Amino acid sequence: MSLYQLKFLNSEQLAQALASVGADARSLPFFDNRREIKTLFVPNVDVRAANVIKQEILSRGGDAALSAKAVGASEPYTDIIIFASAKQFSFLADKLDMMPWWGLPAVVSGIRDALAGMAKKSRKVTLPCGAPLTFGERTNIMGIINLTDDSFFSASRTNGNIDSAVAKALRLAEEGADILDIGAESTRPGSSRVPEDDEIRRVTEAVRAIRKELPLMPLSIDTTRASVARAALGEGADIINDISGLTYEPEIAAISAEYNAMLVLMHMRGTPETMRDMCDYDNILLDMTDFFDKSIAKAESMGAKRSQIILDPGIGFAKNHNQNLYLLRNMEAFATFGLPVLIGVSRKGTIGFATDSPSAEDRLEGTVAVSVLCSWHDIDIVRVHDVKENKKAVMMAESVKGSKYE
Repeated sequence: MSLYQLKFLNSEQLAQALASVGADARSLPFFDNRREIKTLFVPNVDVRAANVIKQEILSRGGDAALSAKAVGASEPYTDIIIFASAKQFSFLADKLDMMPWWGLPAVVSGIRDALAGMAKKSRKVTLPCGAPLTFGERTNIMGIINLTDDSFFSASRTNGNIDSAVAKALRLAEEGADILDIGAESTRPGSSRVPEDDEIRRVTEAVRAIRKELPLMPLSIDTTRASVARAALGEGADIINDISGLTYEPEIAAISAEYNAMLVLMHMRGTPETMRDMCDYDNILLDMTDFFDKSIAKAESMGAKRSQIILDPGIGFAKNHNQNLYLLRNMEAFATFGLPVLIGVSRKGTIGFATDSPSAEDRLEGTVAVSVLCSWHDIDIVRVHDVKENKKAVMMAESVKGSKYE
């Protein structure tokens, strides 16, 4: 069973969540006093198990919100929001572990996995190029290099010119990029595919040239094609950034594992051509949690190590503007997986929607604001067009938080 973490910045957000599980609206003042502690959403629980969970967590000083109808067992299942400290959650899992009925073992497993994920610690990985990449200490800046001639932000295009790509790589490195993400196919809404041979040629030429100039710069390849992934890794790339989350060509996971490369799994539905019509969700966070569960399992079944996986919620991919903003507000929801999280929202339409900026050229300030929020909420990587501005903003946020910046 997959759970996700909830965080409420105000009473209104809490009230919406309570309503979503059918809790009595009169309970808001009581739960409002508890919203600063850890909060887990547990879906579709047997009502008998839900009442046991409620009583057990109450006995430990925590609480749980469930459907008002669950109290009298007038409906068979209910979602639950559990409010507790990490210690209280641990006590709850230990107690429920003695009750092997009503689906409680799955709840116990979910709670323990979520606690382990939320307690993730700093770790350093050594990439194929030999460079270290650290997660859990600060927010890494991923600079974008578009080899295309049709990316939505025109200033980011190199039009397949390798000299321009190398010059941009050197500039972004100088500005403080921790990773460079190279893409040869636009994935903007409505975009069509680039011929496979063209994508391979553009990517391999760029990786080869950039690696020659920057031997220890972590290089990520934005592709959904296994052939492109293999060719790029063979030229010295370190990370495969798969926007399909292995739904297009899952063998990408096996290729990444073969080269000991890291693998970004992004959530999306459909294709860039169709995703704008696929934004209907009953519960977007639960849908995405289930998606990541399946994508991670698929990657592991093909030889990828869990420690090599990075998650990306896919801002702008099969989500409307309000859903994108909701995900940014709940960017900590996927901390329960205990994996690095990447956020890519640079100059996207949602920033234009929020800041009344129709042109991508006018969305720098909004992008920087999101990068600061990501840093404040311990996101591991932000993918941006403008490295210098975002780097300095993140450094400021990290300084306020007290983190050390090397």
